[in-house]
Order: sequence, then structure tokens, then C-alpha cells
Amino acid sequence: MTKKVLEVNELKVNFKSDGKEITVVNGISFHINEGETLGVVGESGCGKSVTSLSIMRLIPSPPGKIAGGEIKYNGKDLLKLKERDMRRIRGNDISMIFQEPMTSLNPVFTIGKQLDEVLLLHREITKREAKEHSISMLKLVGIPRAEQIYDSYPYQLSGGMRQRVMIAMGLACEPQLLIADEPTTALDVTIQAQILDLMRGLKEKTNTSIMFITHDLGVVAEMCERVIVMYAGEIVEQADVDTIFNDPKHPYTIGLLGSIPNIHEKRDRLYSIAGQVPPAGTITTGCRFADRCDKVMDHCREHDPQLLQLKEGHSCRCFLYQDRSVEV
Repeated sequence: MTKKVLEVNELKVNFKSDGKEITVVNGISFHINEGETLGVVGESGCGKSVTSLSIMRLIPSPPGKIAGGEIKYNGKDLLKLKERDMRRIRGNDISMIFQEPMTSLNPVFTIGKQLDEVLLLHREITKREAKEHSISMLKLVGIPRAEQIYDSYPYQLSGGMRQRVMIAMGLACEPQLLIADEPTTALDVTIQAQILDLMRGLKEKTNTSIMFITHDLGVVAEMCERVIVMYAGEIVEQADVDTIFNDPKHPYTIGLLGSIPNIHEKRDRLYSIAGQVPPAGTITTGCRFADRCDKVMDHCREHDPQLLQLKEGHSCRCFLYQDRSVEV
């Protein structure tokens, strides 16, 4: 039986704004198996990064708070742990590559000091061993002149170089679960390919589970076994990667895939989904995608669709399939 490294059950995250609590992640549930790469896709503002920060228990409070649900790592509910115990897990067992390397690295410490700190905190090694391992990690992520970069400050590096440093920090302790929040966004395609190969190599070597958050569906097709599609704080579809690409069901998933340019087709204009993601808290009744959906019905605006199981491993939040599915 496949072991579940991470289980998220009915996670709800609220933020306070103008004296009101707004729900930005609304009761989502998913799991990640041992050695599996789970892709999380969706437009900006759909709740992907908030979900990942919740798993790490890094939601800024105030204004945010985890209002409900469970986050289980190897069967242990992270939301019930003391901060001291969470610090032992964070960066060692569960590591995260953040989306913004400019704000994630401390500007007053050298790259080497920040890398060493991760290792010295979680491993019983000497400072010399930590330095050697840090330099080897910098080389591993394709940074030239690693010894010189080790003594550099973040402001002396380009955005792409800082992102590679963040990836080196995330991989330093060979975590069991790696959360990668758009780790290749700032990188050119050559370095992106190297980083994806590096993450695949880590997964094969240590059986690491990866939660891969991205906008790039090409990366999802290359890296992931399963995919969850998020929209406005909810999961609208989840399935294995082949099903998502070859038999998508939710109109939003279909729209995302239709937005990918095809070199074999000639079009006057590239396809795009009309409208924008609604601001958090503005839609309280009905399907959150209704205003942008080309298959919308009156029923969609009046009732909240449930996540329905279409077949084993494939679920979709849409009234179009209500008669063909079982609620999960």
C-alpha cells in the first residue's frame, strides 16, 4: 500500500481585511504519496502559495490564520505541534523553495552563512563540514565560482542566481517532502532544465515527495504524476497527469489547456479565458468560475458545486457531471 507522506483535510485559511475575515483557501483536501510529485496549478490569486505556507505554518498572523482543517505529515497533525517541534521539521523533513528569492534571503548575511545555518541547525556536523557541503550544493544547482558566491551577499547576485541559492538551501538536508513554489520562474530555459533534472535526481536518490506549484503546464507534464487544479481558493479538478491533459472535465482546466500555444496550429489570436479571477471573498454563493465559464447555467450561480468523483482518482467540481458521479 502506498504511504501518504502528506494529508491535507478540509484546510481553510482566512485573512482579515478592513475588519472582515475573508476566506482565501476554502476547505481543500489532497494528499501526496511517498516519492510522488504532485503538481498544483492555477492563476495568480487562486490560493496555491497560501496553501504551501499553511503546510509550513508560515502564514503571517495577523492578518492570516488557519481557520480549520488538518495538515498531517506522516500521520502527525502539524497544526497541533508546538512551534519548537515545528522548527525541527521545517527545513529538515519538509523544506520549501520560495517564489521570491529577493525577499527570502537575508540581505545582511552572506550566502554561505545562510546555507551553513540550515545544515548546522538540523545536522550534527562541524562548521568546516557545513561549508564544504554548502559549496557542493551551490555547484550542484549550476552556480559557477561556487567558492566566491559562498562569500557573496544576496544583492551581489542576479535574480536567477538567488533563485538557485534558494533551491540549494531547500535541497541541502535532503527533505522527505519538498514544496517548490514556482522554483524556475526567474530562470532561463537552460537553467530551468538543469534544475528540473536536479529535482528529479533528488527524488530518485532519496524517494523525496514533491509538491510542485507552477503556472507552467509544460513543467507539470514533465515533472508530475498527479495534478490538482485550483481556482479562487478551491480545488476544481484533480487527477493523474495523463487524465488532466487528455481528458480534462472542468471548464477551467479545459480553458487552461486551450491557452497553450500549439506550433502545429495556425491561429489569428491565441486563446485566453475571458475575465479575471474574482477577488477573495467577493463570491459567496454559486460556482466561483461562473462569470468566466462558457457552459454556465442558472443553477451554477445559485448553488455551490461539490467536488464529485467521476472515476477512481479523478474528481471535478462542476454541475455538468452531477448525474454521472459520486460526491467525495
